[in-house]
Amino acid sequence: MRTIPTALKAHLQQNVTTTCRLLSITLREGGVFGLTTLDRNVDYDGVTYIAANGFDPSVIATDTGLSVDNAEATALLAVNVPGISLEMAMAGDLDDASWELRLVNWADLSMGHMVIDAGDIGEVTVSGESIYIPELLSYAMRLKQSIGYVWSRRCRATFGTDPNTQTGCGVDASGMWRAGTVSAVGSEPQVVFAAAGLSLDQEPVPGRLRWTSGPNRSSRLYQVEGYSAVSHTIALLEPVPFLIEPGHQFEIRRDCNKSPSFCNAYGNLINYKGEPFIPVGDGLESMTPGSQVFGGLSGSAIVD
Repeated sequence: MRTIPTALKAHLQQNVTTTCRLLSITLREGGVFGLTTLDRNVDYDGVTYIAANGFDPSVIATDTGLSVDNAEATALLAVNVPGISLEMAMAGDLDDASWELRLVNWADLSMGHMVIDAGDIGEVTVSGESIYIPELLSYAMRLKQSIGYVWSRRCRATFGTDPNTQTGCGVDASGMWRAGTVSAVGSEPQVVFAAAGLSLDQEPVPGRLRWTSGPNRSSRLYQVEGYSAVSHTIALLEPVPFLIEPGHQFEIRRDCNKSPSFCNAYGNLINYKGEPFIPVGDGLESMTPGSQVFGGLSGSAIVD
């Protein structure tokens, strides 16, 4: 059931209407920008909805049985949209943002609006350096998600988070971050680089890295795949959106490999969210892609 203002409802019952859709997107950091299906900008509720780019709500599905709502919108970034940029989309600043789709009478905005749908934005992709395609997921999708877990030998917690949640860890990782500056770049300038003089308390493998300056600056955490204490060379598991260059600054810390031994080393075994002592066949773990034997650490390493 949707709430429709009386004046807008009366307008929708007419043979000819002057309505348009307004899509507002709120970033994790609190910034808001908007797009509209109208052929000119719309100023509504403190937000300017840009029409120069426009957006195409190609699919919007809703079911009374609370099946998964879904929608996909395509927007061109041919001109600058206040509050958003192509670099932000490539850096992942739009990921996990929230959205709301409204219907208004553009000829008389005083009639108010009707909320068509709202939800979260999935991963944002960039094509041809001019188009981003956000995946719009309705809040109703959350009602279809399972709550709870099957058993797992590895910990299901997210390292460094509050323990009082389903995926809470309990380790305070805020003081583990160490600052560094890129001094040289390897043959893969989006993956491998060196940071001369980097001072670390522990080897950051497994580890996490975030960029604090340069075009890759964002809150996104990258997994550290390899590290050389001799040359201070760091290799990331996945490439960053933009080329890494000398002078770019970052922060790095150690992570957890989800094993009881690591959790015990942090003095946090009481918050271990896994079942490592359930007996399993010897070959079960070795046949699982990406698995590793507890007590050891598999993965890539940088050879000097």
